[in-house]
Amino acid sequence: MIETAGSVAIFGGDGCRAARDEVLELASKLKAPVGYSFRGKQWLEYDNPQAVGMTGLLGYGGAYSAIHDAQLLLMLGTDFPFSEFLPGDDVKKVQIDREPSHIGRRTHVDLVGLVRERSDASFLEKRLAETRDFYELMNHYVEKGPGLKPIRPEFLAATLCQLAADDAMFFADTGTPCMWLARHIKGSANRRLFGSFTWASMANAAPNAFGAQLAFPGRQTIALCGDGGFTMLALGDLLTQVERRTQVVQIVFNNESLNFVNIEQQEAGMVPFGVNFKNPNFARVAEAMGAKGIRLEEPGDVKDALSEALAYKDGPVVVDAVVDRFALSLPSHVPLHTAQGYTLSFAKQVLTGHMDSVIKSIEHNVRLI
Repeated sequence: MIETAGSVAIFGGDGCRAARDEVLELASKLKAPVGYSFRGKQWLEYDNPQAVGMTGLLGYGGAYSAIHDAQLLLMLGTDFPFSEFLPGDDVKKVQIDREPSHIGRRTHVDLVGLVRERSDASFLEKRLAETRDFYELMNHYVEKGPGLKPIRPEFLAATLCQLAADDAMFFADTGTPCMWLARHIKGSANRRLFGSFTWASMANAAPNAFGAQLAFPGRQTIALCGDGGFTMLALGDLLTQVERRTQVVQIVFNNESLNFVNIEQQEAGMVPFGVNFKNPNFARVAEAMGAKGIRLEEPGDVKDALSEALAYKDGPVVVDAVVDRFALSLPSHVPLHTAQGYTLSFAKQVLTGHMDSVIKSIEHNVRLI
């Protein structure tokens, strides 16, 4: 099948964790672009010249077009659940998985034989160019970040990525922190990226990071917390972190909103409701509980504040980062139903007296839109 296919793409998942070298060798042989699921990102992105990003609603780069425009797709160690982002029967597909019951349950698959090295790299080069273009777009608010207030979460996450240790462990709450982890935190041979990828349960970042720090004392442990998740669960754990003096750095993306729910409501064509709330100063709350607290409001202070937090060794740290609540993370491919939902939601918001929110959403994301 590979011999007869004009172009081949690879889409890998967490099942590739022990086969990274083999996957990259195969990709090199086939001149195949390599996309990956969120759980596969930490294994297949770093030091991979053929990486083209992710697909799905968190997608970026050339992954979506790579797997849809290829004549043959190799699905390796992934049970990617979002079938609407996988190609249809017009693309031949091969799936390799440790669980036989996973074969073909998300999309129709075919068979595979032995492979030989290819010489034509035109399909790969096209997807890599598309990925470079998307990275340029994605980094717009990172590059402009020092001059934008409220702090752009893209700038915050990208700066954190630059400052963190090569073997840091990152944890993201289920919400917009997942977006910033997926797009702006880069993996490495020794870094680990964690989230509630399978169950999508809320408020997991801080307790997951707490457990990891107990298992690996002294290793840099960073939780990317939504403010909703932090108030839901992490504040209780913080008392125990203080008692045990565990070195957990909690970055709270303080936008006074259940922002991912807000986005989902707009995708469904609804006027957002029940997603806004008033937060305390989390840095002061942390100090009152015995932890180190850092309040971050100015974009010019981001690097110094994060450096201070990462260098602290005497217990837990809470960085209360006031971020832009209107920041969006658009996927490289926007499904029709998502675009229709946003259009309908914006129209309803205008008609119900919320035009200011619509205008701010557009103004704060004009480069992406």
